[in-house]
Amino acid sequence: MIDTIKFLIPMPDINLVEQLKSNLMRFRKDDLRTGKMEFEFFSSNIELGSYHRTVAIKSTNVPQGFFIEFSVPKYFKGNNVEMIYPHQLPEILSRLYDELCEYMNYKLADIYTWPIYRLDVCYNWIFKDTNEATYAMDFLRRIDFPRKKKYIYDTSVMYKGTAYTVKFYAKGSEFQAHDFDKIEINRAMALQAWADHIVRFEVNLKRVYLQDFLGLDKVYLKDVIADNDITDILKYYLEKKVFFYLNANSMTDENIKQILFENFTKTKATRLYQFYKDYYFNEEMKNMFVRGGLNRSTIYRYKKDLKQIGIGISIDKMPESKNILEQLIIPSPTSRFDLFDSIINKV
Repeated sequence: MIDTIKFLIPMPDINLVEQLKSNLMRFRKDDLRTGKMEFEFFSSNIELGSYHRTVAIKSTNVPQGFFIEFSVPKYFKGNNVEMIYPHQLPEILSRLYDELCEYMNYKLADIYTWPIYRLDVCYNWIFKDTNEATYAMDFLRRIDFPRKKKYIYDTSVMYKGTAYTVKFYAKGSEFQAHDFDKIEINRAMALQAWADHIVRFEVNLKRVYLQDFLGLDKVYLKDVIADNDITDILKYYLEKKVFFYLNANSMTDENIKQILFENFTKTKATRLYQFYKDYYFNEEMKNMFVRGGLNRSTIYRYKKDLKQIGIGISIDKMPESKNILEQLIIPSPTSRFDLFDSIINKV
């Protein structure tokens, strides 16, 4: 349930900060006209842990110290298809702490004094086959999230905001693109077969929002290691945020027809309704459209027309949606945290 985390390692001694910068690479940009320095920082992406995954370190003057940012499951397990329990964080951070101290050649401040500046929490839904996982992902991509900028891709959807960002994505395609070739081939193939059944739900929480959400002046390691607390955070964003708008955006097929014919001529309303059925509820027709059956500009225009008049999700056209919603729950009885558990439960 824990993915990426970002800490500040505080250091009140400016001389010490300057000394430790020698372990990092210097980045500087000068104004070409005046010759004056625009900015300068010291940073490094170092490979730590048994799996040699990247940990980012960057110096900072305000606040003073070093930022450290890394994917916890990649560091601990070599991949982030598998999930990490919050209660595992102290053990993992203790191991990372020892490696950092050795790399920096200095005994750093205790891990429990590092404020958290970013926290990504996540959850895996595991479906019986790739077709069901694909259907679930297509269903999720149709949900709108007011006051968030929506980015839709082939196998994912992201609702981005300044305080927090929500993402849903097909884990199989993401793993294949970014991590498959970084893992020993037999394990990579086993993880890929598992990931192809997974849809990932992820919430990225920025520092100020995380503090407000938890009601704390600063958030530390001790505040994010209770499994139930992180589960509650995930449930809150899924049920009170995403699915709240899903319920508000659902409508019957007759509602959709009525809205279309009230806003467009009969010819255009009929054409848009046919496109709506084919594009969103007929995978074969959608693929034909995307492969050139319709111009990209036409697809964009039709989708824009549907959005502008408030066409939501037809609960009549999606007879399987109820079943999918019953599976998109936290906690899920089918969810597994690691590959070994998943294999054992199939035997």
